[in-house]
Amino acid sequence: MRGWGATPWTRAPKTGWRQPAVVVAAIAAAVLVALPAAAVALFLSSAGNATLHDQMSRACQWAVGAEWSGGLPMSQPYPGATGPTGKALDDARLAVARDAAREVPRLSGVRSTLTSSAKVNPVRPGSPNPEQSAMWLVAQDDFAAHLQVLEGGKGQGIWVPSQFAQARGLHAGDQVAIQGGWSPRTGVPPGAPVATMPVAAVYRDLRELPDQPFWCHLQPLYRPNPLSEAPVFPVGFVSRDALFGLTPADSGVGSMLEASVDQNGLTTANAPDTIAGLERVRERTENTPELFAQRGRMQFTSSLGAIADRADQVESSLAATVVPIGVAGSLTGLVISATVGSFWVERRRAELAVLSARGAGPGALAGKALLELGSIALLGTVGGWFAARGLVSALGPSPLVTSSALGFSIGGAAVAFLATLAGIAGSVVLRTRAMFDARTSRIRHLPWEILPLVAAVVCYFALGDGTQTGLGQAGSVARIPPRLIVVPLLLVLGLAMLVTRIVRLTLPRVRAVRRERAVAFLAWRRLASAPAAAAVLVGATAVPVALSIFATTVTSSVQRTLADEGQLVVGSDVVVHLTGPAAIPPGLAGQAALVDRYDSAYLGSKTVNVLGVDPATFGSAAFWDDHLSGPTLPELLDELSGDNAVGIIAGVPDAPAQATLSIGGKDLPLRVITVAQLPGKSAGFPELLLRKDILAKFAGESVHRELWARGDPAQVLPELGKAGVPAGTVSRATDVTAHGVYGGVTYTFAFLTAVSALVGVVVLIGLLLYLNARARARRGAYVLLRRMGITSGAHWRALAYEVGGLLAAGFALGVGFAAVAVSVTYEGYDLDPATPPGTVIPVPWGPGGQLLLAAVVVALVVTYAAQRAAARALPSEVLRDTA
Repeated sequence: MRGWGATPWTRAPKTGWRQPAVVVAAIAAAVLVALPAAAVALFLSSAGNATLHDQMSRACQWAVGAEWSGGLPMSQPYPGATGPTGKALDDARLAVARDAAREVPRLSGVRSTLTSSAKVNPVRPGSPNPEQSAMWLVAQDDFAAHLQVLEGGKGQGIWVPSQFAQARGLHAGDQVAIQGGWSPRTGVPPGAPVATMPVAAVYRDLRELPDQPFWCHLQPLYRPNPLSEAPVFPVGFVSRDALFGLTPADSGVGSMLEASVDQNGLTTANAPDTIAGLERVRERTENTPELFAQRGRMQFTSSLGAIADRADQVESSLAATVVPIGVAGSLTGLVISATVGSFWVERRRAELAVLSARGAGPGALAGKALLELGSIALLGTVGGWFAARGLVSALGPSPLVTSSALGFSIGGAAVAFLATLAGIAGSVVLRTRAMFDARTSRIRHLPWEILPLVAAVVCYFALGDGTQTGLGQAGSVARIPPRLIVVPLLLVLGLAMLVTRIVRLTLPRVRAVRRERAVAFLAWRRLASAPAAAAVLVGATAVPVALSIFATTVTSSVQRTLADEGQLVVGSDVVVHLTGPAAIPPGLAGQAALVDRYDSAYLGSKTVNVLGVDPATFGSAAFWDDHLSGPTLPELLDELSGDNAVGIIAGVPDAPAQATLSIGGKDLPLRVITVAQLPGKSAGFPELLLRKDILAKFAGESVHRELWARGDPAQVLPELGKAGVPAGTVSRATDVTAHGVYGGVTYTFAFLTAVSALVGVVVLIGLLLYLNARARARRGAYVLLRRMGITSGAHWRALAYEVGGLLAAGFALGVGFAAVAVSVTYEGYDLDPATPPGTVIPVPWGPGGQLLLAAVVVALVVTYAAQRAAARALPSEVLRDTA
C-alpha cells in the first residue's frame, strides 16, 4: 500500500459524510465536548456582569454615578468673605459639575436637589390635626414627571402628599402658610420668612408606593432608615426660587448634585473607563475649594468603583469552581467521542479488516478515521461554540459578555476540537488493535477508578474550605469552597467507574431469568450478551443524575440556609420599630403581628432580652422553617398559651427548667423551655419569648413596640404608609444578604446544573448508539421471534425492560452517589457558620421527580423508535444482510 496517499485515505474526507448515523454521533460528540469548554469563559464574564448590574440596581443610582451632598449657605461664612452664596453658589457648582461630567462616558447630566424643613398650615382657620405641620420642602428638576397626581398639577404653588392633604383637609387650589427656617431642634427662628402660596397639586404619598429608583436619594426623608437619624416628615415640592425665598438669610439649605450612569451595555470591561472619568470629576471639584469646600463642604460619592471591584472578585472566585465543572463536562463529552470511534470501527469493520490485512496499522486506520470525521467534528465544535454563546445569553446570569471572554471561549472550543479528535483517534487505535492485532494489552484491566477516588480524598484535605475571598475596595465576597465542587465531581466519577466495572464483570455471571418468562428472558439475554455496553450506559446514566441532584440539593440548601439566617436575625421579612401606638393595617391582616420588646431583663443571674408576643397572631408573622431542629413554632406557641407563665429561651442550653424573671424590680416565676433558636434574636443577650399580656403587667410602657410582617417589603411598606403606621426604623431580612457578598454562590451551582443537563444529553446519545450498534442483530432476531410466536407488543416490552432497566439502575445509583456527595460535603453549605441555624438541607423531591419523569419518557420514546425500526424489517432483507 502507498500509505496515506492511497485511495481509501484520499477519499476519506468525503466518505465520512455518507454515513448519517456516524455523522450525527460525531457532531453530537464534538458539541458535547466544545460546549462546556467554550461556556466557562462566557459564564464567568456573564456572572461578573450580572453582579455588576445587580449591585447597581440595589444601590441608589445617583450614589453609583456621581453625587455631591452637603450644605448651601445663604450668607458669607465670615465677615469680609467674598464669593457666591445661595442661588448663585448653586448655579456655580452646577456649572463646574456639568462641565466635568460631560467628559465621562455613560454619565448623565448633573441636576440639583435642594432640601429644607418648614411648617405648613392651611390659611383657613379650624383645619384638623394642627400638630401635623412639619414638612420637608424639596426643589428638584423635573420632579412632577415622577409623581402620581391626584388633584391639580398645573400652575405655581406647593405640591403636597396625599396623607398630609387628608390629615389637614387640603385640596388643590387651597392656600397654605409656610414658615421657612423651621427645624425639629430649634423650631422657627425669629424673623423667619413666611409665604402664602396655593396648593398646586396633591400627589400620591411616596410612602404609599414601592420605592422608586428616581427618589432613592430622598428615601431617608420619607422612609425610616435604621442607619440614618434624619427625621421623617411628609415631602412637599416647591420651585427653586420659592425654596430660596423661604430660607433665612443667616442659614442655608441642604444641597445635592446628582448624575447617574447608564447601565445599558455596561460590562466589567468598559466600566473602568467610566470609573476613571468619575475620578477625574472628583479631582476637578476638589480642586475648586471655593465652591465645594469653603462654603458648605460638599462630599463627593461614587460607588461604581467598589461595585466593579466586587464584580471582579465574584468572577475571580467563581473560576476556582466553574473551571473544574467545565473540565468535567468536557471529559464526559469525550466519552461520547471515544464511543464514536468504536462505533465507526464497527460500521467499517469489513473494510478495516481488508486494509489491516494489506499492512495498515492502527495508527494509519486512526488517521483514516480522523480524515473522515475531522470536518464533521469541526462542524460540531463550531455548533458547540454557538450553542454555548446562545445558552449563556439566554439562561446565564447576564446576556452581556466581554470581548476578551469571547476570545477565551473560542480558544476553549479549539482545545475541545483537538481533544475530540484525540478521543476518536485513541478509541480507533485501541479498538482496531484489539480486533486485528494478536498482541493484547492489559492496561484496560487496571483499576483506574482508584485514581479519582484517591484524588477525591486528597482534595478533601488539601483544598481550602474558606467561604470568603478578596479584600479589595469592595471588601470580601462569599464563594463556594473549591473542595465542595472538586471532591463531589471526583467522587461521582470514581464511583461511576467502579460501578461500571462491577456491572461488566457480574452481569454475565448473574443467574438468568427463567425462560418461561419470555419477555424478561429476552431482555436479560440481550443485556448479558453485551455487558460492557450495558455497564457503560449504567455508569453514564448515574453521573448526570448524581450531579444534577447534588447541584440542586446544594443550591437549595445554600439559598435556604442564607434565607433562614437572615430571617432568624431579623425575625420576619419586615420588622418595623414603631414610634407610637399602631394597629395592624387591613392589607396585612393574617401576615402581621404587634410585638413588644424589653431589653436587659434578668432570668436568674443571666441578662436576657424579652419578646412579648400574642400566641394567636405571632405564628403568622414570625419566620420559621420546619427543617429547623427542635420543636416547631406552633408547638412553642401552644406552650405559651397555657394558664401558667412560660418562657421560651434560645441560646442557653444550661438554662434551668424553673427560673425567676426580673423586670423593672418585679419578679415573675417562670417555667423555662430551652430551644436552639428563636426568630428575632438580636446581638448580645439571649432572647426570651413571653406572652405579651404577662410582659405588659410587669414592664408597662417601658417596652419597644414593633410590627412584624411576612411578605415582600415592596408590598408591606406601602401598606404601612397607607395606614399611617408611625414607623421608625425598618429592618428587612433581605438586607442581611443583599450587598453582593453572596452574589457568586448560586451562579456556581447554576452552571453545575446546566452541565449536568448537558451530561444528560450524553446519556441520550449513548443510548441511541447502543441501540443503533445492535440494530441489524435486533432486526434479524425480531423476524425470527415473530416466526416463533412472539408478538410485536411482547418485543416492545422486552425492549422497554432492556432500556428501562439500564436507566432505572443508573438513576438509582445516581441518587445514591448524590447522597454520598452531600453527606461528605454538607458542612460547607453554610457560608456563615457563626449565624444560626446552621446548614438546612431540603430534600429535592421536585427536581428528582422531574429527572425520573424525564428518564421514563426517554425510555418510552427510544424503545418505541427501536421497535418501529425493527418492525419495518422484511424477512428478505434480513436474510440478505446475514448472507
